[in-house]
Amino acid sequence: MNIAFGTTGYVISTVGFLFLFLLLLTTRQQSFQRSLLIFASLSNSVWALNSSVYFYHHFSVLSLLPVETIRNLSWFLLLLSSLSRKPNIKTLISTDKVTRQIILFLTSCFFLESSYSWIAWLPYRYIILLHLVQSSVGLWLIEQLYRRTTKQDRWMIKPICLGLGVTFAYDFALYANGVLTNRIDTMFFYGRGWVTIITLPLIIMTARRVKEWSTRIYISRDIVYSSTLLTVAGIYLLIMAFTGYYIRYIGGDWGNMVQNIFFALSGLILASLFMSESLRRQLKVFITKHFYANKYEYREEWTKFASTLEEDADSPYQVSLNAMIRPFDCERGMLAIMENGKLKKKAFYNQTEKYPESDNILEQLSANAIEHHWIIDIQDLKNETTKVPFKFDSNEIASITTFSYIIPITDKNTVKAVCFLSPPNSTHHLNWEDRDLMWAISKQLAVYLSLYHTNKKLTENEQFDTFNRMSAFLAHDLKNILAQLQLLSKNAKHHKDNPEFIDDAFDTIDSAVIRLNKVVDHLKKKNPQSNSAEVFDVEKIIQQACHEREIGQPNPTYETTSEKPFSLNTDRERFRNMLSHLIQNAQDATTPEGTVAVKTSTSKNDYVICIEDNGIGMSEDFIENRLFKPFDTTKGNSGMGIGAYDAKKMIEQLNGHISVESKKGQGTRFSIHIPLSECSDNNTYLHSSK
Repeated sequence: MNIAFGTTGYVISTVGFLFLFLLLLTTRQQSFQRSLLIFASLSNSVWALNSSVYFYHHFSVLSLLPVETIRNLSWFLLLLSSLSRKPNIKTLISTDKVTRQIILFLTSCFFLESSYSWIAWLPYRYIILLHLVQSSVGLWLIEQLYRRTTKQDRWMIKPICLGLGVTFAYDFALYANGVLTNRIDTMFFYGRGWVTIITLPLIIMTARRVKEWSTRIYISRDIVYSSTLLTVAGIYLLIMAFTGYYIRYIGGDWGNMVQNIFFALSGLILASLFMSESLRRQLKVFITKHFYANKYEYREEWTKFASTLEEDADSPYQVSLNAMIRPFDCERGMLAIMENGKLKKKAFYNQTEKYPESDNILEQLSANAIEHHWIIDIQDLKNETTKVPFKFDSNEIASITTFSYIIPITDKNTVKAVCFLSPPNSTHHLNWEDRDLMWAISKQLAVYLSLYHTNKKLTENEQFDTFNRMSAFLAHDLKNILAQLQLLSKNAKHHKDNPEFIDDAFDTIDSAVIRLNKVVDHLKKKNPQSNSAEVFDVEKIIQQACHEREIGQPNPTYETTSEKPFSLNTDRERFRNMLSHLIQNAQDATTPEGTVAVKTSTSKNDYVICIEDNGIGMSEDFIENRLFKPFDTTKGNSGMGIGAYDAKKMIEQLNGHISVESKKGQGTRFSIHIPLSECSDNNTYLHSSK
């Protein structure tokens, strides 16, 4: 059993150091310390392998000592190079007297031990004494390295100092006992492999922290935390087992019962300790503080931060508060925005709107935090241990008990918010790393809330824009209705006694009533485009539009070369308004003595409506950049700037297009093309013969 236990420890050590050796070979950066660490990993792997073979073949312990000397040499060189910062082995040996003496001593030990099986140069006890001296030298080098390292850099070399310190201390005890008893204790020797296993993760941790050692192996905090819990649990159960055995040994007849009761109670205590949140938090803080270069695992923190921002269940303010609280494990929190010097509370975490502090003092502190971009530590203000760039009332600060930190969340324009946090459970006191993380989260949350406010304003502006567009289209419709009524009023003076005119007037009034009803419906629906489609004869609508525009000069003329009438299934009133507006534009661009002609024809693929005038014309730049641009008009206050835009959109909805030909001073031709093929295929248009 003892042999299997000892062999297992050495085998695990062999595999572990071999893994570190292969890992270091994959790194690209070249350095002297990296090369020495590779040598140390290989020599430790060979030493552990030889030791495991020793148990099965019953070699003499003396046969293992030369390999152990090589192992010690590798560690000594690594420690000496870290002390002297020399770039290579040649410089290290030539410039450092202590290094030369140590190498000479170990070389002598190696030759004495290698030849001891043939020639016994020294008594057995003195050979053991040589290794006792080696372990002493190792402890001395570790002490020198730790003492000479600056305080701010000790966290880097602390793990390897602990690991090698345990190794050489164990060796010192082993060989000290050997010198006294003149033999190596076998049971003592069995445990060396397991002690070496303990040193391996500590060496890897230092290799990760020290850049010159060049290994990027990642040790998860969760793995270390879980392993620590399991190790503590194992040690606890081992102690309980020995205690239970002792109770049974001395208990006599009552021993079995007392032992069972003791095991039940010990299991209950272990379970309660594992379920204790405070113990778990303290353990996490201890591991993070003593075993890691950074207090936070930033890759994991930002991944969780991004996941928190993607939550849709809560408001953006609640999401922001949750994102700030999560890394620091605060029990309570509140997020508020500053509006006109007043706090407007937006989100709470395990907190209600009622708390003992006065809003006035919180408003003052929040305003200072935002103005000076300062994370306020309320406890520091109470103790007056930190100089701050603003004034405060100590008596009012003393009344704050709910919150411990005020973190500003601001940008240059839109966001002025603050987070109030209770004392964090993730740390005992905030240091520079905690504040840096708070600032980084604060800046990201400022962008997040700024985007939220911007999107909110854009949504409001879009609603106003939609309403303005609706108003413009409705005003355009009312303008056309007004043109009808003006034409009716003008002709009434001359034809009021004509029965045919009276009939036509009633038809015009009925048409105006229908169109006004549609305008009212559009206002109710808040959508000027929601018109019902109907089938109508396009040529009749064109004639009506020309008749309506007889109010203006020159009067439009109508001519068709199409052999077949064309019927269309769309909004009739909108189509007539569109034509009426295009005809009006032609009239406005032409003198009363000019001409405006409306012609229809049928090409191979399209039904074409042309509106021609010999007016002032347009430039190519105007046609390209302004003609179809909404709300851009050349008519001043008399125009809406949406007629051409509405015509283009409507024809495009009918799968057609508008082409414009114009020359300044010569006139303009608008050509509306509506595809015939689309009519029959999509049932949008109805094309029938007479």
